[in-house]
Amino acid sequence: MIRSFRAGLLGGALLLALAGSLVSGAAQAHSPYLLPTVFDVSDRRVVTVQGAFAENFFTPEVVMKSDGYAVIGPDGVGTPLVPTYLREVALVEAAIEKPGTYRITTGLRGGRTAKAALVNGQWEFFEGGKAPADAVDMQSLTMADVYVTKGAPNAAALAPIGKGLEFKAVTHPNKITTGQDAVFEVLFEGKPLAGQPISVTAADDRYVDTKTAPKTVVSDAKGRFVVKLDRSGLYQMQTRHRLAPEAGQVGRSFTYALTVESLR
Repeated sequence: MIRSFRAGLLGGALLLALAGSLVSGAAQAHSPYLLPTVFDVSDRRVVTVQGAFAENFFTPEVVMKSDGYAVIGPDGVGTPLVPTYLREVALVEAAIEKPGTYRITTGLRGGRTAKAALVNGQWEFFEGGKAPADAVDMQSLTMADVYVTKGAPNAAALAPIGKGLEFKAVTHPNKITTGQDAVFEVLFEGKPLAGQPISVTAADDRYVDTKTAPKTVVSDAKGRFVVKLDRSGLYQMQTRHRLAPEAGQVGRSFTYALTVESLR
């Protein structure tokens, strides 16, 4: 049941690309995230989650619009969510009734198309008339996830969607312990992605004199990567995967983001 729901979710979200840009140009340099009011929802019947793009986590700057907002429950069944859009942030409310783990997701959402070119083996984006002659059109495709748990964690909601870019949790996202290894796999179209860089950013920039630079880890041959969070708190984990255009198509720039909490 969840497979068919997810397929419809992704298909509907991709239609956003045909409808045009959902996000202002400023979002190109920003990173996506979802942030719940709490991760442990044991004493709650509803959880509110914000979705936005930001340069400093977790301070919203650009609202994240999507037709694919949904919650996947402890039984693996998905339910669409209706967002409320403010200027800087989207808000969704998910009902929390059964015990177990819930995945709140934006779904795979289409963003704007911009000019990009390979520079020293890396894709770079260009504004206006600054693009080189060999630049191509590349569309942004974004998905952000977060997990919350009522009572004991379970694994049904952790099942990969199998489309686009995503993380498969080996360590349960709501059981991450400060100073201990947390293991994930990075997948693209449901298959492991080897040699993929993942950035891990702490969310305490506003409280420190010197900003903490994001850490970068790289997936192994099986797409697996390990994160060890040195301090308790909130973190955004993000990766990007870009593909050159195929015949008659635009290029695709996939971004995936997962918000996690580390506790002692």
